[in-house]
Amino acid sequence: MRLLAMMGLAMAGLCTAQSFGQLQQLGSRDADGVAALRLEQFMEHVVPEDKDYAVVVQLTALAPEYKCDTCQVVDRSLRAVSRGWQKRQAGAGRQIAFATLDVEDGEELFRKMGIDKIPRMMIFPPGRGPHAMRNPSPREMKLNARSSSPSGMASRLSELFHTEIRADEPVSLAAVGKYVLGAAAACGGLFAAARAVRRFSLRRLGRNVWAVGTITFVLVMTSGLMWNRINAPPFIGQTRTGDVVLFAPTNSQQFGVETQIVAAAYAVCALCVVLLVRHTLQVPGSDQRTLVTLLVLASLILTYSYINSVFRLKMPGYPFRLLLP
Repeated sequence: MRLLAMMGLAMAGLCTAQSFGQLQQLGSRDADGVAALRLEQFMEHVVPEDKDYAVVVQLTALAPEYKCDTCQVVDRSLRAVSRGWQKRQAGAGRQIAFATLDVEDGEELFRKMGIDKIPRMMIFPPGRGPHAMRNPSPREMKLNARSSSPSGMASRLSELFHTEIRADEPVSLAAVGKYVLGAAAACGGLFAAARAVRRFSLRRLGRNVWAVGTITFVLVMTSGLMWNRINAPPFIGQTRTGDVVLFAPTNSQQFGVETQIVAAAYAVCALCVVLLVRHTLQVPGSDQRTLVTLLVLASLILTYSYINSVFRLKMPGYPFRLLLP
């Protein structure tokens, strides 16, 4: 009986080793090591709880006709984490596979599980072996702006598996542009402050500084900057074909560049209001004054219409509309 039990354990170990080997073979067909699964492969190599390896699977829809920009963001992050893991898995002492199940290959499973929102990141932990978890049932990793980024996803998986997982992120031109824009804005602010100190009296300068500071604070708080600081979203989005995406088409996520665009639009609206209230009345000549007033008013209406258009893009049920679709 003991011999039969030992043979059973050996056979089970052989089966799980073969399953993990097949997942690795599927992953080797992909440049980033992510195994593209069909439904039967998912059920055979991922779902069983008696395996001694872990699988991280994204349930997604990457085909262009689904227009799922969030799916593309999560897919790029998963691939970055998979690349990082491939570089250090030999010395990590544990087995983790990364895979993807597209809706086109797992539509039946999605329907049976009642999945009506994608992407989803599922973790299938090992049920036996040295790294077995007490509860080997699958669990979902909640996707937010932070966990959807490569570094955030790697950090979350590191906490879950109690091992170091790093994302292999290529140099991002968007990130470089972000720092360049930030440095340019800081230099511009210092230059403007220096000019203001030389031009205005301290009393007038104090009043203007308070006004500019108040407007800047309002713009920062209404543009979504604090949300970005808390959730650390990607600065800019990209489709699978590499096309740039400025706005995430959902009200539950945003890209960093959205904050700057919305803040700039709010700033234009604020500037137009200030011009209408304080400066257009000082334009000499009634015809010139009327022309300037109409131009500023048109700029205000167009900018506000653009803001409404952005809101409708992110939330199709948004009820307000002005000029732009």
